[in-house]
Amino acid sequence: MTAHKLSQDRTRAIGVAVLAGRRRLSPVAAEIGSKIVAGTLTAGAALSESMFGRVGGVSRNAFREATKILEGKGLVVSRQGTGTRVAEPAMWNMLDPEVMAWRIAKGDIDTFVADFFLFRRLIEPTAAELAATSNNEDQITKISEAFQTMNKLEESEPFSEKYVLADVNFHKSILIASGNEFLVSMGNLLEVPMLLLFSLTTDMELGTSYRIDMHQKLHDEIMAKNPKGARRAAEQMLDHIADDVQHVIAGHGE
Repeated sequence: MTAHKLSQDRTRAIGVAVLAGRRRLSPVAAEIGSKIVAGTLTAGAALSESMFGRVGGVSRNAFREATKILEGKGLVVSRQGTGTRVAEPAMWNMLDPEVMAWRIAKGDIDTFVADFFLFRRLIEPTAAELAATSNNEDQITKISEAFQTMNKLEESEPFSEKYVLADVNFHKSILIASGNEFLVSMGNLLEVPMLLLFSLTTDMELGTSYRIDMHQKLHDEIMAKNPKGARRAAEQMLDHIADDVQHVIAGHGE
């Protein structure tokens, strides 16, 4: 298996591209947030409007609006009497799209990949098992359509944006087809991190020879209404792909 190396500039560019369709943060919020995630501003540090902007000319209103946004991401805490301070990393919303993009931009790719695959390993096999018992035929059809698109693109455009979107839709559709309201919500929440991860591996032209075979196995077990087989297929796919992706990404900066 060969792969193109991934520079830190490329990781930043991929993060920007994935978030391009979202509403943009204010420059002040983006500056503060990126510095917090990068570790330039550490937990407990006091923040004020005079600290930011090209010449420290950020207005009080702009600063307040930015900190409200960042509070929603868990990055800062504002309290009367103590002001606004950087929150502990344990408080950060790691599923927030901007937080993930800033995390990747600072070069924390290997940790991101390891944590994300572990998280997926905890929920996706269960979602696959439930999807195999689902009576939601519309959603089951979406799983099949996403796989068929992947299958067609595997020969002609295996490292294209179209393939990434089809792959994301495949996994998202399984989570939604589970019918469990929390897993359904995860299907929507994980769309951006999956886009980030799949875009990173696509940019490196990283894809195992058995990638489509593993997706086919999972697809077929769900279509056959085989819950145990679907769980097993999901577990095997995630384990194999995680090992390959982590091995290559761990050496991306060499």
